[in-house]
Amino acid sequence: MKKTIAFVHSVAEIGGAERMSEALIDGLAQHQEFAPLLIVPEEGPFSRHIAQKGNAIMITALPQPEFSSPFVTIRQAFALAKQFKQANIALLQCADLVCTRAVLPAAKIAGIPVICHMHFPVEAGYVNWVFKRMPKPAGYVYCSEELMHATREPLAVACPLACHDVIHNGVDIDRFSPNAVVNTPPRIGIVANLQERKGHIDFLEMAKTLCDQHYNLHFDIIGGDILQAPRQALLEDYAVKLGIREQVTFHGQVDNVLALLGQLDILVCASHQEAFPVSILEAMAMQKAIVSTNVNGIPEAIIDNHCGILVPPHDPKALSEGVKRLLDNASLKQQIAEAARQRVVREFSLQAYLDKFISVYRRTLTG
Repeated sequence: MKKTIAFVHSVAEIGGAERMSEALIDGLAQHQEFAPLLIVPEEGPFSRHIAQKGNAIMITALPQPEFSSPFVTIRQAFALAKQFKQANIALLQCADLVCTRAVLPAAKIAGIPVICHMHFPVEAGYVNWVFKRMPKPAGYVYCSEELMHATREPLAVACPLACHDVIHNGVDIDRFSPNAVVNTPPRIGIVANLQERKGHIDFLEMAKTLCDQHYNLHFDIIGGDILQAPRQALLEDYAVKLGIREQVTFHGQVDNVLALLGQLDILVCASHQEAFPVSILEAMAMQKAIVSTNVNGIPEAIIDNHCGILVPPHDPKALSEGVKRLLDNASLKQQIAEAARQRVVREFSLQAYLDKFISVYRRTLTG
């Protein structure tokens, strides 16, 4: 019988963490040793998308343990543990510390190890709250070296027996294949949910600068609100204020990024904080020229002036200068795009990503 790896997410919207779980679910669906299961607290685009591929889904409440209500917490933990046992789950892989905390008591009762896939940094105080008087996970997997260096210490203090691994995000290099386009006007896009840290204000100010310099361009904002504080209306209003609303398309949350990404001439990542963005790897695989901020783990993917152009964060002017370099020099744009594809094929393939996670699963289940 195959061993079930359950992927636990706090939300059923589609963001970068969800796309990376999808990649693992796709790989495990064909695996002889493991089988995937998605666990989410409610139905949404992510769960529907995974279910449409024929994968198993568990939709169940994931309440946070409350020690002020111990009997309620214990009852909830036993009920969730019963569901885990009925699903024959061998290992739980959590996409963030919120859902990690929600499943730890039930996992302890059911005797199921937990690993947490870390996609962004966390503060020591938050880590202390997550793990105070709680069972501990078996390990952490970080999506970049920089993220592990920034985050490992408080996690290691809270969970001294946990293992720590770095597995860079991977991309399906066959599905995300080169797609050369030459649009008139050129299309410049950003692929990110609308959290403030993704830098959409900087992207819009970059667009304003380029339009003021008489570049005829169209700008695509691909991604929507996945948190409770919506920002799309704010960004649309800001585009109106800048006088560029007609040049900007807000696509909202999309189930299939590939089609829209393929239509772009240049991808921009304006993030102020970003562990190791999936959208960059997908664009590199599609042989797109990229201008990105140089924050956190991004330089682990993009070598500046070789397979992309890196600029400081919070600097719309630097973003615009990077885009202008590519618009004004078609040869440079092509050279950078080709080098990006070559780097992804060599370093960040989906098969390498899957193989590394399978090694972690085997070690965790036998340890």
